[in-house]
Amino acid sequence: MNQVEEKPLSGLASWVDPTARDGPEQMACDEVLLSLADTPILRVFRWRRPWLSAGYFTPMDSVEIAGAGLPVCRRWTGGGIVTHSGDFTFSLCVPRSEKLATVRPAESYRRIHRALSEALRETGVETDLAISGPESHRACFAGAVEHDLVSGGAKIAGGAQRRTRNGLLHQGSVQAGEPLGSGFGAILARTLAGSVEPWTPHPGLEERVRKLTGEKYASPDFLSGPSGPMNFTRPVMP
Repeated sequence: MNQVEEKPLSGLASWVDPTARDGPEQMACDEVLLSLADTPILRVFRWRRPWLSAGYFTPMDSVEIAGAGLPVCRRWTGGGIVTHSGDFTFSLCVPRSEKLATVRPAESYRRIHRALSEALRETGVETDLAISGPESHRACFAGAVEHDLVSGGAKIAGGAQRRTRNGLLHQGSVQAGEPLGSGFGAILARTLAGSVEPWTPHPGLEERVRKLTGEKYASPDFLSGPSGPMNFTRPVMP
């Protein structure tokens, strides 16, 4: 890593979400956070049980094939299919006032993963930024695209982004073999920003998350996605 390159953010608020959530609620929480963020917010989060998440444009017939009996949620961000079982997951919400939210998507992806690579190095995991790769993989960890993190020739970290009038949402997953504890979030925060402070949830956050979960992320219409109706014969919610 180039040590002279500045960190992606000057300041950051860090939140280790204490609630283990199901898939649709995870996605709703990130959207609500982006709407509230007046400073960059890093959320480190846990899953209540294994889930499959699919990128917004992923055809649902592909998800059905990859599902392996797991419940499924659809992300607001792009990308392919990710199995969340023991991986380290985080989201970064960056308001539009920040430079990181205005650079090209490939560049914001590179800067975030450069910081993630430095954080992993502190734990003894050496990684490189992938130089290039296939344009897309329906299974996200089947192969690396440009600026994903690879170790020993295998992809171990990837992410997906979405930009709105409020700013940038980046959702990331690290599958490094050995589980990374929640303490890794503090290391990641330090590599992302020059200064870090804890983030305190806004009053009413959980109510907004529950409302958006029911209205959007747990709804059949959103789960079907832009590719059309789902063909699932098994339930996607517990």
